[in-house]
Amino acid sequence: MSWFILAIFALISFVLYDLAGRYLATRSSNPQAFAVIYNLAVTILAPALFLFDPTLPHDITLRVVVFTIIGLLVWGLFGRFEYFAKKHTEASTLTIVTKLDVILNFILVMIFLGEKPTPMKFLGMGLIIVANIFLFIGHSWRKVISDKGLKYSLLIAVFLAVGWVFDTVNVKYWGVATFSSFSFLAPVLLSSFFPRIKLAELKHELSFNPLWQIFVMAALNLAGYAAMLKALTLGPATSVMPVVTATSPFVVLFGYLILKEKDYPLRKLVAGILTVIAIYLMR
Repeated sequence: MSWFILAIFALISFVLYDLAGRYLATRSSNPQAFAVIYNLAVTILAPALFLFDPTLPHDITLRVVVFTIIGLLVWGLFGRFEYFAKKHTEASTLTIVTKLDVILNFILVMIFLGEKPTPMKFLGMGLIIVANIFLFIGHSWRKVISDKGLKYSLLIAVFLAVGWVFDTVNVKYWGVATFSSFSFLAPVLLSSFFPRIKLAELKHELSFNPLWQIFVMAALNLAGYAAMLKALTLGPATSVMPVVTATSPFVVLFGYLILKEKDYPLRKLVAGILTVIAIYLMR
């Protein structure tokens, strides 16, 4: 299977995950407790990926271990704050703001992985910036996103960009199934103890979001993440990641139709289309 087919599959999975994540996050009473339950669900499902990619860990060196620890710390922080961002930000807004991660990821890949820049890729980065400016210009940005929403959205965008760089390096040694298990277990541990979550808080959270719905959402994200990791083993990161992250117009459209996110739909749609064009230029 080619990296492009895998990247398209990841794209579809991530669109559905973004919509489901916003839906469940708005019902959550404690996003930290929700993060523990959700990431634990993905960790439980992750071993099934051995059916998709039976690669076992190999050629593990001290360098790989160090990079893996750093990468997992980044994913732990991402998982710790992801559902705070989803709770305080509409899916159609979050999907545009967090595309700033593509710019940071591209810069990091150039610096640390030695991939070459091109004028078209710089143009694409410029368009992503323009898309975000268009979303907010002409009125108070607080009408589009809250203070908390902006803070958490930018925070997880940074963690995403850095996490993907380490994924590009680490997954080749651990295999998709093993590394996916590690990547989702890290947020469980970080969200459980910083600060410590009590069992009563987890039970209370499940009264708002049924466990089966959380597992469905977990399966969507796991499928997309696994397909993305496998694609990264078959194609260059600067080609794979733009396809995988081209979710914006689809999330904007279905956010409007399904989640009833009616504020500034035209702005969001134009910004989403600009983002996709930008990602295409950066392929």
